[in-house]
Amino acid sequence: MPELPEVECIVRDLNKYLKGKKITGVFFIFYQMLQGVSPEVFGREIRGEVIQEIKRRGKYILFFLSNDKILEVHLRMTGRLYYYSNSVAPEKYTGAVFYLDGGDELHYQDIRKFGTFRLHVKQDLSQLKPYLLGLDPLEDNFTLNSFLEILKRNPGRKIKPFLLDQKNIAGMGNIYTDETLFRAGIHPQRKVNSLTLQEIKKLFESLLSTLKEGIECRGTSVSDYRDIRGQEGEFQKRLKVYRREGAYCLRCGSTIQRKLLAGRGTYFCPSCQPLSCNKRRWEQ
Repeated sequence: MPELPEVECIVRDLNKYLKGKKITGVFFIFYQMLQGVSPEVFGREIRGEVIQEIKRRGKYILFFLSNDKILEVHLRMTGRLYYYSNSVAPEKYTGAVFYLDGGDELHYQDIRKFGTFRLHVKQDLSQLKPYLLGLDPLEDNFTLNSFLEILKRNPGRKIKPFLLDQKNIAGMGNIYTDETLFRAGIHPQRKVNSLTLQEIKKLFESLLSTLKEGIECRGTSVSDYRDIRGQEGEFQKRLKVYRREGAYCLRCGSTIQRKLLAGRGTYFCPSCQPLSCNKRRWEQ
């Protein structure tokens, strides 16, 4: 599933190419992606609307349209958005095509067909699921103090499931969580209340630096992710633990291990990320 950096790159590119464009039509092939509306009604609702801005909240993509309408898109596991400056025939896994003025097209592809499209009105914005999630790491209100407050509410949780919980932090996924914990030197099974204040500060800094580096590298393409021009990201070349089970740690030379934690494959270095901690715990 595309995580925060991948979705952020997609949104930035969408704004570059689509902002100010009018939607002249839409053709749906995978009807099940539409939530709570028929293809006919959906088409009538967005036809003629102008794309004013595209925003990201967590892993959600939000198209702010004219007439106070919002199109919410979630790529789920294998969804991709492709931009074309001319007419292109739909490919095998194309589920929808959005036609724009000037001849531009936006194609949605999804091998597993889990992606979703929803229409909203702007007055309901604060009640939409993307805005009911936890703090977004790229927003101004994500500070060390706000991070500490969330940790205080989850003292007994293991740190990896805590970071993956979208009600705590919006946008984190398996790749960037494993890489963040490695950079911070924290074992994924450590409990929140076992962390020292120094470790929490390191975790906060590592989380932000990992996400920002992922964006600078235009995402991680270990599986399905491609940007809107069909290009791969580069962050997979910088992965230190994710999908490196059995390989040597690039920092200390120990063997990278994998465990199942909260239903997710979890990669870590047992030497750089020790499970036991004899330091003074963070005073809550």
